Amino acid sequence: MTPRILIVDDEKMNQVTLEAFLTTDGYELHYAENGREAFEKARALMPDLILLDVMLPELDGFGVCKLLRSDPALGRIPIILITALHDEQSRLEGLRAGADDFLTKPCIREELRARVRTVVSLNRFRALAEERTRFECLYELAPAGIVLTDEQGRVLAANRRAETWLGGAGRPLVGDLIATRFEAAAAAGLESIIAAALRDEEVEAQPLHRGTGADERIMLVRGAAVPEGRRTSRAMLVLGDVTAEVRAREALEKLNAELEDIVRARTRQLEDANSLLLSYASFVSHDLRSPLTVVKGYLALLEEGVAPISDEAKPMVTAAHRAANTMAEMVTNILQLAQDVHDSTRGPAFALDPQPVLKHLISHVRDLAENRETKITLAGPLPTVGVTAVLLERVFFNLLTNAVKYSAGRPKPVIEIGARAHPEGPVIYVRDNGVGFDARDADRLFQEFSRLPTAGASEGLGLGLSLVNRLVRAHGGRIWAESDVGAGATFFVLLPAPAAEDAALLTPAP
Repeated sequence: MTPRILIVDDEKMNQVTLEAFLTTDGYELHYAENGREAFEKARALMPDLILLDVMLPELDGFGVCKLLRSDPALGRIPIILITALHDEQSRLEGLRAGADDFLTKPCIREELRARVRTVVSLNRFRALAEERTRFECLYELAPAGIVLTDEQGRVLAANRRAETWLGGAGRPLVGDLIATRFEAAAAAGLESIIAAALRDEEVEAQPLHRGTGADERIMLVRGAAVPEGRRTSRAMLVLGDVTAEVRAREALEKLNAELEDIVRARTRQLEDANSLLLSYASFVSHDLRSPLTVVKGYLALLEEGVAPISDEAKPMVTAAHRAANTMAEMVTNILQLAQDVHDSTRGPAFALDPQPVLKHLISHVRDLAENRETKITLAGPLPTVGVTAVLLERVFFNLLTNAVKYSAGRPKPVIEIGARAHPEGPVIYVRDNGVGFDARDADRLFQEFSRLPTAGASEGLGLGLSLVNRLVRAHGGRIWAESDVGAGATFFVLLPAPAAEDAALLTPAP
């Protein structure tokens, strides 16, 4: 880099003279005409030398010299005062101000060139020495181990960290072959890193093991070439101790493996519990079917007139027969629901068009409604869902019968089934114009044995919605409600969407 010299003089002739003296020596010359300009240019240029005239306007050379020396960034720049004053007092004042040297006007060309050359060279050497000191400090305090080797892998230099990691008692690292500080396999890897570095090839960092058992350390080693003249005969190795990181990763991998074993064991337990639930449901369903079949048979005979009954009893027999058939259907559905819960642990494997199922359900619930004015409608198309028809029927049978029950007191009960767009998946809702409930009680709806004030004297134990909630959640969905007292209620059911491959083949509704 070309040395920079800042010439500070308010006389143009003096600037031209100094330029003529110095231009052949290859300096980069800059000029200032007063103290303030000199200070600003010195900050911008950081010159290697300032040639400063004493006789300046506003602030003389002594004042400029003091100003420069008071600045931490500029205080170390060499300053040669150029003065026409010959008395000893002026020279002493210049030294007190911080000048490094003096030249007397008129300047002798060769003397000026020699003084400038000496001061610039000394300044460059000082800067290099300071940079070397800073580098050596960083080299010694670096958190990584740094080792310089020759072509044979003999250590030429090593910082404090490398000595700590690789040095041995009574066996200095410098002068020794670095490969001898590692086991055989690691030593071979180290030699390959040095060889690749000397060929100036890019080599990825390699983990090398040193020591055994509790004393084992894992070093991450990188290599780089250190050019020396026209050939590369030095390699620099940078070592990082990654023992803690490797041990932590190994511990994490072991923990993950143990967690996977626990998950597999818990999964087996869950599968066994589901199988037990399915077997129990099958057992209960079988035991309930037997007496129910007898009841259905006798009621059918009575309804067909095999045995005489009074006219007053006939409607009661018909209602009882219908209820027995409904109960038989519920028993069948218990087994199917248990199978659904079992299958739900393996993810959705259904694609169902809910419209036919809900149409059939609407017809069935309408027949059960005591208020003959009850109107149940299906609004618009419904989205495909990833559940079975039995699950869909159980959930919405409960919601529809609740809607019929709590809107029965209206002159014209209206119940609507529809769909709403939702980012999480398909949502089907049931809306009624019944008694509604306080929105602050919405969370209580789905708790066991919980009945809201608006339920009045209606029958039930408060289990229906809690069971529906559990069933929907078991299949990956959720249910919530919105309402105001006296303004009806809307129940929303978010159901899992079918898998893409299942959606192409819709499960036919029964």
